[in-house]
Amino acid sequence: MVFTKPQLFFTTPPAPCPYKEGEEERKLVTEFSVDEAIQQYNLLIKAGFRRSHNYLYRPLYNNPDYCLSVRVRVDDFRMKKSQRRIWNKNQALQAKAYKSVATEEQFGLFRSYVQQRHGDGDMSDMSWNDYKDMVETSPIDTEIIEFRATDNSLVSACLVDWVNDGVSAVYSFFDIHQSDKGLGSYMILWLLDEAKRRKLHYLYLGYWIKESQKMSYKSKFTPLESFQGGVWIEGSLSPDF
Repeated sequence: MVFTKPQLFFTTPPAPCPYKEGEEERKLVTEFSVDEAIQQYNLLIKAGFRRSHNYLYRPLYNNPDYCLSVRVRVDDFRMKKSQRRIWNKNQALQAKAYKSVATEEQFGLFRSYVQQRHGDGDMSDMSWNDYKDMVETSPIDTEIIEFRATDNSLVSACLVDWVNDGVSAVYSFFDIHQSDKGLGSYMILWLLDEAKRRKLHYLYLGYWIKESQKMSYKSKFTPLESFQGGVWIEGSLSPDF
């Protein structure tokens, strides 16, 4: 793939890692080109990058294996018994995809989720405008999937990017009062099923850090590939995969 304009990258200054005290994180960042955004994303997501608003980024650490980009191979995924139970438990939910437009209903659910699950994180003080910006600022094919109960109440939602070989789960949130239903895992299972229906090969799940308990759920979806040394490989040096 050849771009008509130079691809410019820059690194951010070191900042404390949000997942491990004493660890410093930098990011390798590039801005989307207006004319070649889709081509950029299709190329760079394969190189371990993620999207945030109009930027693509990849974390940089002194230990290159500390924070790994991971993806699930859709064609080879098979539900475990526990995942099958979650799948069956949520079959009454109605899922519908919308173009990435924020609503106050979504924001209310988002605020409740973030404050109770990630109250110490950098998203805990996001305003309506911040949320709207996160959902709606995208130069590529982005949707928000809403999951509603039989009474039409919104119980979970997932912001996703569609790329030529798969789908990238950007951010998801759910009603924490219904945690017993496994809504977070169900959204991943739904995306895997939808990707397979669309004949797409990968579900990109973002980054995985061994020390982060909040990321441990990703290792339950297999076969899981991680981006290491410039290539995607199944499994990891870590026994948690």
